[in-house]
Amino acid sequence: MNEQEIISRFESIEKRLDKLEGKPITSAEVKQGKKEDFSGLAGGIRLLIKNGFLNTPKDTKEIKTELKRESYHYTDAGISSTLTETFVKNKRVLNRIKEYKKWKYVVRK
Repeated sequence: MNEQEIISRFESIEKRLDKLEGKPITSAEVKQGKKEDFSGLAGGIRLLIKNGFLNTPKDTKEIKTELKRESYHYTDAGISSTLTETFVKNKRVLNRIKEYKKWKYVVRK
């Protein structure tokens, strides 16, 4: 067993202990979810979060443009409702901010 394998095993044991002890989950763990599944619209938004695109406030048009660049083609209404319902209300990964009469979305810190 080499040094890298020992380190990775040690880190996985630490994570399991933290869960057993009830240590709060970090925002990075919430963003990743249980596994990295980038299928569908929600998967596309998870990809943008992982890539750091939503570290600064973006409106739905900017998000739609970036999703198209990543080959996710969805309507403005679908993007807006998924952002609000799934990522702001349910998972609480994003915040919604009103700037100049437009809603902007940004990763929660």
